[in-house]
Amino acid sequence: MKLSILIPTYNYDCSHLVLQLQEQLPEEAEIIIGDDCSTKPIKELSGCRIFRPEHNLGRAAIRNSLAREAKGEWLLFIDADAEVRSSTFIQDYLDAAKDAQVVCGGTGNLPKCPFPAAKLRYDYEIQAEKRLTLLHRQAHPYAQFTTFNFLILRSLFLSICFDESLKEYGHEDTFFGLELKRRGIPILHIDNKLTHLGLEPAEEYLEKTETALKSLATMDIEQQYNVRVSTMALRLKRWHLFSLVRYIFKIAKPFLRANLLGKHPQQILFSMYKLGYFATITQ
Repeated sequence: MKLSILIPTYNYDCSHLVLQLQEQLPEEAEIIIGDDCSTKPIKELSGCRIFRPEHNLGRAAIRNSLAREAKGEWLLFIDADAEVRSSTFIQDYLDAAKDAQVVCGGTGNLPKCPFPAAKLRYDYEIQAEKRLTLLHRQAHPYAQFTTFNFLILRSLFLSICFDESLKEYGHEDTFFGLELKRRGIPILHIDNKLTHLGLEPAEEYLEKTETALKSLATMDIEQQYNVRVSTMALRLKRWHLFSLVRYIFKIAKPFLRANLLGKHPQQILFSMYKLGYFATITQ
């Protein structure tokens, strides 16, 4: 079984991740980094190929390009801001591939917040990890598909690909998971987590969240029902409460932002912010 490990990146040094993977890399396997026109180009790494497009492609297109560049029968997509936490990480995926065409390993987190300004993102990720147990992911396999850390048969991936109309941050995994569901292709969720390292300051994370919500607003109803915030929004629409949510959000927005950008951000207020913001950009 030939394996291609694909790491898309933009302005993120993934050399430590590559070295970790090389320690357990099987024969006839390759690692390709997709440097999507970083302002500080990724340095060449021994035993690793770097794919550099002529212009910035965006999150979906860089992944599609990496898949086309790959030589392996199987593709293991890993985000650049990941850290390996198991000495059998690759082998566990290869074992699981005997029973599935798509395998998701899951996302883990650091034991503590790395710096104060990242507390909003860190607390959100910790809460998500507690909620998204292996049993929960297995019970909702398509809704919990994520691009952070997954293995897929190359021929299957190339028959679908990520939607390249999504150039900004957020929800390309939602589209892909739903397409797998439409085709009736099972997703196997296993406990093979990577640690997520890429925590940004609260202001930057809020901006990324708003971008993701704008992407979500372009999706159809079926797709929106796979995301918690839009599911709640659709319910509020049915109950004729959407206008009230917009009104309250316009008043509360400065106070919500003050908390979320402060030292003690509250996740319940973050949920309210996302719902209110989504209400203001949708009809």
